[in-house]
Amino acid sequence: LTEKINEAFNVCNDIASQKNCYYQPIEMLTALDRQLRRGLKNYLVTPGLSFDCEAKLKEWREEQRKIDREMDFDSNNVEEKLKKWASLMDGLDPKSEGYFGGMSRFFARMKSGTTYETKRDELHIKTVDRCNQGKKALKESDYPMLQECIHILDLTDHHIGKHIPVASTESKFLKKHALNTFLGICKKAQGILESTNKSEFETIFPDYRDSVLYLPWMMVTGEAKKEFKLTNQFLHDALVKDISEINEFLENFDFAKLKTKVQSTRIFGGFLADHCLLLRERVKTSDHLEGDQWLDAIFKLCSEFFSQCRSLNHIKYFAILEIPSSSSQNTIKKAYKSLAKRYHPDKTGEGDGTMFRKIKEAHDFLLENVDFSRENVDQPFDSLLRGVRTKLRERAKALLEEQQYKNVETLLFRLDDLKMLDNLANPHLKHTDTIDEIKKIIKGHVEKVRIDVDSNWSSHNYLALNENITDLKSMETHFKAYPEIFSSSWNCGIVQTVEKEIEELGQQARYYLRSHHTAKQNLDDFRRCFLNMGHVLVELPLFKSITKTVMCGVLESCLSHEWGYSFLFEFGLGLQRGDESSSEVDNQVAQLIVAEFSHFKEVLTMVWNQETSQKPADDTVHGIKGQYRNGKSIKELKIDKHQLLEFFHAFDAQYMKLLGEYIDPNADMKALVQKTVGIADQFRPLDCDSGWSREVKDQIPNILAGVFAVFTIRKSGDSYNRLVESDTSGMSKNLLMKPHNIQVLTLLSLFGCGSSSSSNLNSQLMQIRTGEGKSMILGAAAVILALLGFRPRCVCYSEYLSDRDFALFRDVFDDFNVGEYVNYSKITTLSEDATKVKGNIRALTESLLRGRLEDVASAPALMSARKTDQVTLSPCKSNARITTRSTTAMEAEDGSLKSDAVSKTSLGIPESDSKISERPRKRKKVDRMLKTTKITHPPELSSIARKEILLVDEVDVFFGCEFYGQTYNQVAQLREPEITDILNHIWIANKRGGRRQRLADIQAIPAYSQLLKKIDGFKYVLDSEINLMIDQVRRIDEEPYYLHRDTDRIGYKVMDSISYEVTYGYRTVFAYLQEAERGNLKEKDSTLASALFIPLSCGQFSYANVSPERILGVSGTLSALGEYEYNVLAKYGVNTFMYVPSVYGESNFQFDKAGDGIRIETSVSDYYHSIVEHTHLFLKQKRSVIVFFSDNARLKDFTNSSFYRNLGRQKKLLTENMSKSDKEFAISKAATAGQVTISTAVFGRGTDFFCKDETVQRNGGVHVIQAFLSEEESEEIQIQGRTARQGKKGSYQMILLDSDLEKQFGLAKGWKDKIAKGNWYNHLSSARQKHREVVYEKIEENLANATEKDRNTHGYFDALLAKNEKAASKKFKEIYTSFKKGSLPSSIELDLAFIIDTTGSMAPYAQTAAATVKNLLTGSESIVAKLNINFPEIEFHLRVGVMGFRDIDDGPKQFSESISNEGSHFFSDTTTSISFVNFILRGPSGGGDIAEDILGAIHKAAKWNGPDDWTSPIKFMLLLTDAPAHGLVPEGSANIPNVDGYSLLHPCGLTQERVINSLIKNDIDLFLCSFNPAATLRTEKELCMTYLDHKDNSEQREITVIPLVPKNQSQSVEVLGGNGKHIIFVLDQSGSMSNYWNGVVGAYNKYIARRRQNQSDCDLVSVVQFDDGVNVTVNMKPITQVPDQLGYSGGGTYFLPAALSASELALSTPSSHVPAIVFMSDGCAYDSNQAASAFSQLNNTLRHQLECELELNVIAFGSGASQAQLMRIAGSSRSGKFHTSADTAELSNIFVQIAGGSQVADVLEAEIGKRISEAVSGRLAVEYMR
Repeated sequence: LTEKINEAFNVCNDIASQKNCYYQPIEMLTALDRQLRRGLKNYLVTPGLSFDCEAKLKEWREEQRKIDREMDFDSNNVEEKLKKWASLMDGLDPKSEGYFGGMSRFFARMKSGTTYETKRDELHIKTVDRCNQGKKALKESDYPMLQECIHILDLTDHHIGKHIPVASTESKFLKKHALNTFLGICKKAQGILESTNKSEFETIFPDYRDSVLYLPWMMVTGEAKKEFKLTNQFLHDALVKDISEINEFLENFDFAKLKTKVQSTRIFGGFLADHCLLLRERVKTSDHLEGDQWLDAIFKLCSEFFSQCRSLNHIKYFAILEIPSSSSQNTIKKAYKSLAKRYHPDKTGEGDGTMFRKIKEAHDFLLENVDFSRENVDQPFDSLLRGVRTKLRERAKALLEEQQYKNVETLLFRLDDLKMLDNLANPHLKHTDTIDEIKKIIKGHVEKVRIDVDSNWSSHNYLALNENITDLKSMETHFKAYPEIFSSSWNCGIVQTVEKEIEELGQQARYYLRSHHTAKQNLDDFRRCFLNMGHVLVELPLFKSITKTVMCGVLESCLSHEWGYSFLFEFGLGLQRGDESSSEVDNQVAQLIVAEFSHFKEVLTMVWNQETSQKPADDTVHGIKGQYRNGKSIKELKIDKHQLLEFFHAFDAQYMKLLGEYIDPNADMKALVQKTVGIADQFRPLDCDSGWSREVKDQIPNILAGVFAVFTIRKSGDSYNRLVESDTSGMSKNLLMKPHNIQVLTLLSLFGCGSSSSSNLNSQLMQIRTGEGKSMILGAAAVILALLGFRPRCVCYSEYLSDRDFALFRDVFDDFNVGEYVNYSKITTLSEDATKVKGNIRALTESLLRGRLEDVASAPALMSARKTDQVTLSPCKSNARITTRSTTAMEAEDGSLKSDAVSKTSLGIPESDSKISERPRKRKKVDRMLKTTKITHPPELSSIARKEILLVDEVDVFFGCEFYGQTYNQVAQLREPEITDILNHIWIANKRGGRRQRLADIQAIPAYSQLLKKIDGFKYVLDSEINLMIDQVRRIDEEPYYLHRDTDRIGYKVMDSISYEVTYGYRTVFAYLQEAERGNLKEKDSTLASALFIPLSCGQFSYANVSPERILGVSGTLSALGEYEYNVLAKYGVNTFMYVPSVYGESNFQFDKAGDGIRIETSVSDYYHSIVEHTHLFLKQKRSVIVFFSDNARLKDFTNSSFYRNLGRQKKLLTENMSKSDKEFAISKAATAGQVTISTAVFGRGTDFFCKDETVQRNGGVHVIQAFLSEEESEEIQIQGRTARQGKKGSYQMILLDSDLEKQFGLAKGWKDKIAKGNWYNHLSSARQKHREVVYEKIEENLANATEKDRNTHGYFDALLAKNEKAASKKFKEIYTSFKKGSLPSSIELDLAFIIDTTGSMAPYAQTAAATVKNLLTGSESIVAKLNINFPEIEFHLRVGVMGFRDIDDGPKQFSESISNEGSHFFSDTTTSISFVNFILRGPSGGGDIAEDILGAIHKAAKWNGPDDWTSPIKFMLLLTDAPAHGLVPEGSANIPNVDGYSLLHPCGLTQERVINSLIKNDIDLFLCSFNPAATLRTEKELCMTYLDHKDNSEQREITVIPLVPKNQSQSVEVLGGNGKHIIFVLDQSGSMSNYWNGVVGAYNKYIARRRQNQSDCDLVSVVQFDDGVNVTVNMKPITQVPDQLGYSGGGTYFLPAALSASELALSTPSSHVPAIVFMSDGCAYDSNQAASAFSQLNNTLRHQLECELELNVIAFGSGASQAQLMRIAGSSRSGKFHTSADTAELSNIFVQIAGGSQVADVLEAEIGKRISEAVSGRLAVEYMR
């Protein structure tokens, strides 16, 4: 025993000495000492043991204590110590081999614990303590300590991890929380930097900086690097924004904001310069960090703006000392001392002392090289502030030079705020000096203009004077609050001076006209006197009224003399022809005078007749061409030109005869009229289909001659007679307003005189050029048709033009007594008038709502009582109607139209704008006779109903946005006191602000219940209207409105005018309340009584649903029609088209398509510069320029630019909202030399920019610049027609913007570089045509929709007229709900993000989810397809984003996102999205606990901020999951193991409120779809409540929870999970299947395996095998017990027995299951129809019993299968699906697909599609309902 003990001791002593480990030797010796004390020594031999046990034990314990102290982790050489620990623990480990291991096992029986376990526990405690220390460091933001703890834990794991596994866990824990903390810091920083209070960033910057610098492991993660870079970008952008705002505030003279911004930017920028740049330097020298471009950019900004008091050139040395670059000497020295101690080699153990030497070098360098004398150094922005005076001085001068007086007023108003800047700069500023200087500059400008007024008046420089006066008036408006600058009124006597001068000139002119002798003797002086007044008239618009009055007085005084008329005529001719000795300006003014005064209208007529050199009729006839179109077939129209010419000569002879006979002032005009009427009366009534005989055609020239003779005598007879007596040169004949041969030939052709064989009056259109008298043709045609017994209606696209054309022929209509049959209107009124004939649908609707339909009078009586509903204008002088929505012609006090509103423009004659009548002459007697003696028609004809013939002015009327495909909307006005109360309640509540009113709030007020009693049964109407009121009360000003203060009416822009008939629903109603509140209504009570009502849509009639007897017309754009337009015209029976040459011969129009006629610019600035450059180019040529922009928005953008100011002062705007007189003035000046007119496209149609300026003509005429590409070629032709009119010269040019072409016509930028310039126009035309084809498709869709609405409205109308209240109420509800949709957009983008749970628990649903997404995005059941059904008028564009998410602990694998190279998460290509979904669902995994990071996934997706992320107007997020969110697990599940690892706090600090806020902020609708509703119930409930109650959810939108099955199905969860099915296989085992049977069985087994994988173990399975017989081989066995092999017999093929067996099995399915049939065959059968019937009968039974369709999958296998038969079987159920399979591999795939939860997919697809469609409907309803 003694030897053994000694031997053991020696071994222990040797090993302990060698391994320097005493733990187990001490244990053994302690045990031995214990035994010796207990008596063991009594058994040992003497001399006994070779060692002193007690002394040795003491020695070893002391040695071990020394070792323990050396292995403390807090010391520097931690890795060396851990290596020792590793060696020790390996030696102590009982599982290890060696003596200690054996001894330990030996002594294990003698003690309660081992040394290994003790040390392991000790190390475990040390490790946990270290982790706790790290947690504390993280909490206290001690990042160096945190890094030290993580570093030690990582080393511990590396060296002794097998003994202490907790080290790895704790290290990961710390890293994860540190990363999340850093990400949180970044997000907080980004939020701060986006806010106005950036000072908060200073408080979190230390944590941000230290995280980056001290946690190297973190900065290699993708998330940390991304957020670091993003935060630095936020820093840079925030600083850039601050600096730009400083310049912006200075530019806008906002000195108060400038002061605040300079102060805050100095602090923020200084902080970045001091701290952020240090971070940059340390990042550059760090081993674990990469340089950052945004930090570099910040350095550049700081170097430019914040280098004062800072030595940024030496920033690297400051970074070494860890102090800002603005530090003082003392700070540098203190930093050096502190760092020298920390990094001294004696303390760090670094042999070479590298860091110490760097610190010393930095210290020495800075003290030697930095200049610390910083007492008077500038602060940031001091130089800018010192330059304020200079900048304001130059700015004020520039603003005054550019006449921007409003901005100057702003400067004056804010000058006093300059004192705020005094103390900001060094040295201090003196704001008083600056203010004095600026005011002196402005005052000097005012005085200069005043001086210029006197100077320019004295020198008769009226153009400059007009500019001076305009400036002074504007300055008075803006400067009158500053009497020291603008001391007295602007006119300073100039008005009196000018008016006195005008009166004196008038008196002088009258003096010259005191006798014929003096007039002739002083003609030159009179001319100069009159011209001087003309200069004032033309060049001083301010004095236009008085000047015109005085000039009219002079002319009237001349006409009071017998010689006066001939004198004025001669004088006018002289003015018009000009004087070679006069200046160009004088001649220009002279021509404008002639155009301005009606006294010279004969001169204009004569000049026009003289200048219009008509081609002989014989030549003209040969130039007429025609075509007949029948579908795509085009035939040349056979024109009997010989006969047409004969008819023309017959007309000409008769016309000249009548004119010679009746132009005499004493002739009986009544006889001429009666003669013409008598000819027409012979043929009445006339049939268009067969009555247009040769006899009728023979008399057409005579009737036409009579009409034109009356017209000519009416328009110019008096003038002719006045001149003819003294005319010796035959000049008087040129005074007659006669039709030219083109007009006559056009009329003869329209009436079939060129078709010798036809006895029909065919619908046809004829092309004549713009400005060649279309109005005269239509007026004459209207008279002839009315005389022949028809009701002609002349239609035009413009009310203004329609009124003008009517006025031209009004006297002729009266003379022939046909006014009551002639109608002039826009084409839209055709439908309106037809509706009025039927009855008053509005009054009937109001009666229906009030329950009084039975009390309504019959339709005829109703119409008689409500004639005022017809908006007609019936002048006293004429019964002809102008059916328009507003009256644009002037009305006299008695309601009649003033007779002088006749426009000669329609004749192609320059128009006089004078409203002063000519003096009536000799025709008084005749006029009186014609007015009092009516021409009567045979009484037997009066009872015959007249058929309507449409006379079209421009074919565009058919394709305008107001007609084809649109509807005439009838709106009933429900007025009750309670309605007024409700509207006032909503208005007042909206003014108060706060929560948006809800329907329930309105339902609670008494007025609601009282009103509901009055309209009992129509609660849905009232509720819908109130919802609309609540929405539109907040959107009054979305559509700018105009208040007519004289009439208290609110109007809106329509085309080229303000319409006071157009309303925007309740926006207009509330606009009246707004104006009443502002005190702007003259008659407040009566106006509100009229304006406050409920407008109810009660009918929509299709404008296109018209059927006139014939359509005849003239147009200037027939040649621009395309196939679509021709097809539309064909629907109205128009197949004949004729083209007439110009009366003026060849056109002088120039458009250089291959050269400079088309310019395309790539930027807006280049685009505007090009417009200005080319305008100047033509102005230098002494021409005029008219620029047409597409709309007001682009015109406004141009006029707000500096380019517009570069056009000089001789420019005019022509816009829709100008007054009529201002428009007329701009139009009259547009074609004068040096004039620039900037207009919108609406003035490119029908506006007569008639060029009377010879200077302009000599130099090339008017130049038109079209600054956009017209969508329609006809519009382009019309705009081109604004120049080179009536044979004059003119040119045209396009200047286009590349981006406009791309946006509107899909032309990619840069296309012009790839195409020869000569082909540009053709390419543009091609792109336009493609665009038009898309538009045409939309028009046809609109037409179909309008037709349906028209049909429904007529059904409702008929029910009202029949007084069928029940039917009418039902139909009203149908049309009301459909008509509430207003003008929906033509296309809408939708953003849809799929957020898909891809954790392991989703494995059973992965294929279902993938299939669901695919079917939602493609095919006939896709989301877009379903939306197209609900909104066929909208083209939906779906953009899809996808995110797969796992749980928090899955780290970098947590999120998988679809993202493009540009950084966008959304793709328009659904294939890309489907592929990504398949990728992320290929192997669901991860997840850890049961709860998932749903909050994190939603929040992350909502925060997507790529370049095209969440940019669509409608946004959806669809979440697919089977698990609850962290912190939202179901109640009572807390005790379930591993249910929620983050139940109390989300590691990223996410809360429900924060997540919901991100959704609402981005206007995203959330859909929650759960595969485990029980698990997600609480998640859904709480998220829904948080969303609904969110403070910013003003519209009370809700999260949509999609139920996968109806809630009343008890088995819903099981069914949807794929359980509870009875699967019946019906498999073809005929002889042809012998080679494939094993494959069929394999597919069957894969189906079973997939069902089991989907946790569908409760399924039942049956198998029916058939050939020419049938065998049930498996009968309702549980899926877990079905055989994996199926026998095979072979035979013929019969379907019916198998179908009957399958039906029997299906009907025997237990109630806990649902039958599903899989039918497979490779052949055909004679009994397939019977089999289909059997399945159909089964489906009917199941539908009745289970209220569901039979799930039936039918598979055609191989090429021999009869697909038709099998498709018929699949069609037995609405849920039936047909599949084809070429081989067994494909068959297996189909079986697996069917097994993969198709029912879940079906339910998902149906519900998701339905709910998204509902959501879109909801979003569109409020936005577009009117």
